[in-house]
Amino acid sequence: MSRGLFDNLGLKLASLGLAFALWIVVAGEQRDERTLNVPLTIAQLPKDTTLLNVPGDFVTVQLRGPKSLISGLSPNEVDVDLDLSTLKEGENLVAVKSDQVDVPRGVEVIQVSPKWVRLVLESVTERAVRVAARVEGNPAAGHYFKRASAHPDRVRLIGPKSEVNRMDKVYTSTISIEGRSRDFGIRTSLEPLGKLVKVEGAARIQVSVEIRANPRPSSS
Repeated sequence: MSRGLFDNLGLKLASLGLAFALWIVVAGEQRDERTLNVPLTIAQLPKDTTLLNVPGDFVTVQLRGPKSLISGLSPNEVDVDLDLSTLKEGENLVAVKSDQVDVPRGVEVIQVSPKWVRLVLESVTERAVRVAARVEGNPAAGHYFKRASAHPDRVRLIGPKSEVNRMDKVYTSTISIEGRSRDFGIRTSLEPLGKLVKVEGAARIQVSVEIRANPRPSSS
């Protein structure tokens, strides 16, 4: 065991000396300050919850350290690690502290702004709702629109409880029946539901449109 310890002893001592010399250079280097806008990423929320508000895109961090390190530091090299373990449904104020900012060794965090981040959480729910086809325009002369049927006729929505519970149906993108004189089918999408509500599975809908000729008046 002792023999392995002394293998390549010269190389090990040289590496140690180089590291020590580098430390001396960095320690004696002129120190500087710099302010960075660090991207704020909210992840690992409590299970079955979603974020309702937009807390901001970044946190402003004031740093101090050796000039060579500070001048070339990228915002992507600094991470803001918020403690989200105590979040609950509703409004939460999460402290942003200097010791929650991860920076390269040798760099010091002087100040962080804002001091608090407001996060509003709501539980996620699922619900099946009806699909209605939205049509516009007028059929060809002597014809009328009878109905439009969607398949599937129901989809399952996933999203914040308040948003999902207020929806009793969703609509397809608008389908034109202008000048049509016979039945037709079309594959289309659903109208946007907002950023927070998603459709489970495929969001493409097959719509069958029925166009009928006006009844001819009976001869007397």
